[in-house]
Amino acid sequence: MLMALSMMAELAGAANPVETLDRQLEEMQMARLAEVQTNKVNKLVEFATDGCSGGLSAGWETLSKLVPAFQKKFGDHPPYEFCCVAHDRAYWRGETIEGFEKRQQADATLRQCVVDYGREHRREFAQEFNMSEQTIVQNFTVISDMMYYAVRLGGKPCSYLPWRWGYGWPDCPLPDVDTKQVLR
Repeated sequence: MLMALSMMAELAGAANPVETLDRQLEEMQMARLAEVQTNKVNKLVEFATDGCSGGLSAGWETLSKLVPAFQKKFGDHPPYEFCCVAHDRAYWRGETIEGFEKRQQADATLRQCVVDYGREHRREFAQEFNMSEQTIVQNFTVISDMMYYAVRLGGKPCSYLPWRWGYGWPDCPLPDVDTKQVLR
């Protein structure tokens, strides 16, 4: 109860209460993940990746089948999938010391990597797909923004999702909840 009151007081004076609350909740989850990581029975599994998580690679595969020019050019995987694999490495390990900042940086790096890929290939893609270079860059920017917000929302530690921050570690135990208090 004291923690909730403290959080509410801090939120009242915060410049952006939503961001403040988001950070506080994530830092509590980072602390839970740190407990998992420091428990000697838990081990970090070998790195594995599914490309662009959350269905993004699967979505690209579907799109490439619907647009034969994409299929011919890129195959079944997004051309920027290397950005996702680099992002997955940070998420797999899930560092908890300054974890909020590290996750935020990993997500910003993913976003920038996708935008940079679009910018680097804008001339080639504009010619090949009969679009303006500006349209190519705008499309990659929209894609990167959607990816960024998706990972910010769905990648929090201890979320039990397979693409969460720290997915190389066992799931966090469920928090102890006094059901008598909750049911009142």
